[in-house]
Amino acid sequence: MLCVRTNAQHTDAIMGQLILAGAQGFEWRDQSIDPAIPENEVQLITYGTYQDLQPFVDLATPLDGVLGDIALLEIQTVNWAESWKAYFKPLRISPRLAVVPSWEKVEIPSHVHVIRVDPGSAFGTGQHATTALCLRALDLHQTEQGLGTLLDMGCGTGILGLGAHLLGADRIVMIDNDPLAIDVAQSNLDELGLTQHFELHCKETPLDDQRFDTVVANILAPVLIHQAKALSQAVDEGGCLLLSGILTSQITEVETAYSEFGLLRRRLQCEGEWALLWLER
Repeated sequence: MLCVRTNAQHTDAIMGQLILAGAQGFEWRDQSIDPAIPENEVQLITYGTYQDLQPFVDLATPLDGVLGDIALLEIQTVNWAESWKAYFKPLRISPRLAVVPSWEKVEIPSHVHVIRVDPGSAFGTGQHATTALCLRALDLHQTEQGLGTLLDMGCGTGILGLGAHLLGADRIVMIDNDPLAIDVAQSNLDELGLTQHFELHCKETPLDDQRFDTVVANILAPVLIHQAKALSQAVDEGGCLLLSGILTSQITEVETAYSEFGLLRRRLQCEGEWALLWLER
């Protein structure tokens, strides 16, 4: 296991360099995942044999933003299919939404909708601040105006689409560019018997010429900026665009990119170092 300690503003650059060198992917840990991690620190974890990971130590050591020495550790074999469940617990997200693992049985007030989801290999359990911010915003928007038709861009497990369905969205389209994420989302829909209520697409961008009353995208800020035109065009007149995956230090840059396409801020919601931009056309 290779562990690179850094801070949030350097994670994209460091991951990019290591992926270009052949790293297969990263697990992101911060204080919201592990309270023992210092505030504002991010740990980037990747796995492999000692021989395969050693070159990444030499590559990462001189990179800007690396904190301390690069850790290259041996780990004991663990039954990950079961052990990760210890960290995924029922969570009350908003006044009307709770996220509950499919294997848990809990008592929930009758007015609270339960999102039952298994993460598999995709992002989205409600435990991370960005997912929670999106679900709370969807709950509030439904209360104030209604969700109408909804696009979930970068759907991961499908947790935001499932929440929107429970809140009463009229039609839901979920898109992700990762086939594994689409498989996980499809599996969650199949498990709940909800496949007929959703459209799933494996794509890089929103569907051509389709407009939605509500668009939600929980993606990292550089991707949101790159997708600003396409996501803006997916928002219908009077529609709402909810953007998360944004560090508080990146708010201005993201907001500026979308203001050029007629999307203006209605609200800004923050939790720790993460932000959600609530924009409207």
